[in-house]
Amino acid sequence: MPENNSVLQYQKQAVSTMSKGELLLKLFDVALKNIKYASILLKEKDYEKAEIYINKSSRIFNHLCLILDRKYSISLELYQIYRFLNQEIIRANIKRDAEILDKILPLVQELHDTWAEADKLSHMQK
Repeated sequence: MPENNSVLQYQKQAVSTMSKGELLLKLFDVALKNIKYASILLKEKDYEKAEIYINKSSRIFNHLCLILDRKYSISLELYQIYRFLNQEIIRANIKRDAEILDKILPLVQELHDTWAEADKLSHMQK
């Protein structure tokens, strides 16, 4: 148990010291991982476990919608993209269709890569 507590403390410390860009990338990493797991589980017809990963992904995109700063014009476009991804994730769950998840994976990966590049450029300007 004490070892588990140390790991948990380390993880909390790591997250609390991340920049906003790093946190955003971490969310996309987790979303990508969860969508991939859910797709595999749907293909294996393990719907109960797939739903766990689908729900985690859905919560991430809901969160991304909520934290958008509406004072920027790009926020509306990002909102629409995140909402679309969330709707597709939910649709995949309802239909139990891994193909829906497989189709959105490249878009999620592209968003991740775009944010990674933006974060890198942001650090270079400082």
